[in-house]
Amino acid sequence: MTTLVSGAGWEPFVHGAGSLEPGSAGLAVHRYPANARVQVDDIMFRFAEACPVGVSLRFVAKGEVELTIAATTVMQDGGAAPEVALMVREGESERMLPLTDPSLIVIDGDATVREMRPRPPQTVRLTAASGGTVEVLLPHNARVELVALAADGGIEPWPAAGLRWTHYGSSISQGLNAVSASRTWPVAAAAQLGWRLRNLSIAGNAQLDGFAARVIRDQPADLITLKAGINLVNADSMRERTFRPAVHAFLDTIRERQPDTPIVLISALSCPIHEDSPGPVVTGEDGRARAARRAVEGDTGALTLSRSREILAEIVAARGDDRLAYWDGRELLGAADSNALYDGLHPDQGGLDLIADRFVAGIRERAGMGPADI
Repeated sequence: MTTLVSGAGWEPFVHGAGSLEPGSAGLAVHRYPANARVQVDDIMFRFAEACPVGVSLRFVAKGEVELTIAATTVMQDGGAAPEVALMVREGESERMLPLTDPSLIVIDGDATVREMRPRPPQTVRLTAASGGTVEVLLPHNARVELVALAADGGIEPWPAAGLRWTHYGSSISQGLNAVSASRTWPVAAAAQLGWRLRNLSIAGNAQLDGFAARVIRDQPADLITLKAGINLVNADSMRERTFRPAVHAFLDTIRERQPDTPIVLISALSCPIHEDSPGPVVTGEDGRARAARRAVEGDTGALTLSRSREILAEIVAARGDDRLAYWDGRELLGAADSNALYDGLHPDQGGLDLIADRFVAGIRERAGMGPADI
């Protein structure tokens, strides 16, 4: 079998990525460019950003195809390693290809690295079709380096089609706990809608950072959705005084180069532990998340989810932007659905599926889109 794609040749085959950069085995897939990543010194950000959720390889294959890939995932010390897999779509069919024995980063409860367990790249067979279109969703829960794509016949890039959708959000939108790369809610929604997704969601790090706004600004899109609130309350990183101008600045930055792109600002989903209690979030002995017991008296301005929604709605109303809309996240996952929060904070797979279906049902109306926009 002849190697047909390697090195710089990957570019036309990869969709939904921010950059491809030299790694230890091949080209590392990143969702944010290097000049954005250097602005954050956070181990969770570095790992989550490099998990290529929503990133895929697309090609037309003639004969059998093999992909060589290096994957690295994170395992809690004493726990089980997560399953890392490719999702292969050929026509209407979809199948999972587990990657055996990926490299592991072993961490403790404070996210301190305890051990590194490197493994060599793995080669998997993708298809035996002849002349068929193939889409390979890269793992949503592992860092990935692309090493080589080989075929015993020809192979050509398969261009993506459909509306260009950029989404920004938290771990719920990144979906590290989803059962597969195709079941994170934005990926599932994009598949139902026939849209091209650029998922810029970062677990724990949807902090309205300026670099994120600039990346969104510089990525041409037909629709932008911004989900804000939960990470800011979880981390207790902003108060009302800073939250309001931060949202305005984020929107101002995007509008510098995308003045007419529809933007839907989505508030936090229902999360009972923080509806009326400020952060930070802590984990109890039962493993469930809860709001910290604060000892501050008269803590006016501490941000709660309820107040964050009010502020987001006020911002949208104040800006007078007819291409900007507000969507209450509780319409995607409400108080009646709180049993889907398996740890008190994150939706289980049923919850993620529910969010995807409700998003698909409501996004066109919220974005003011008609048939000509799709």
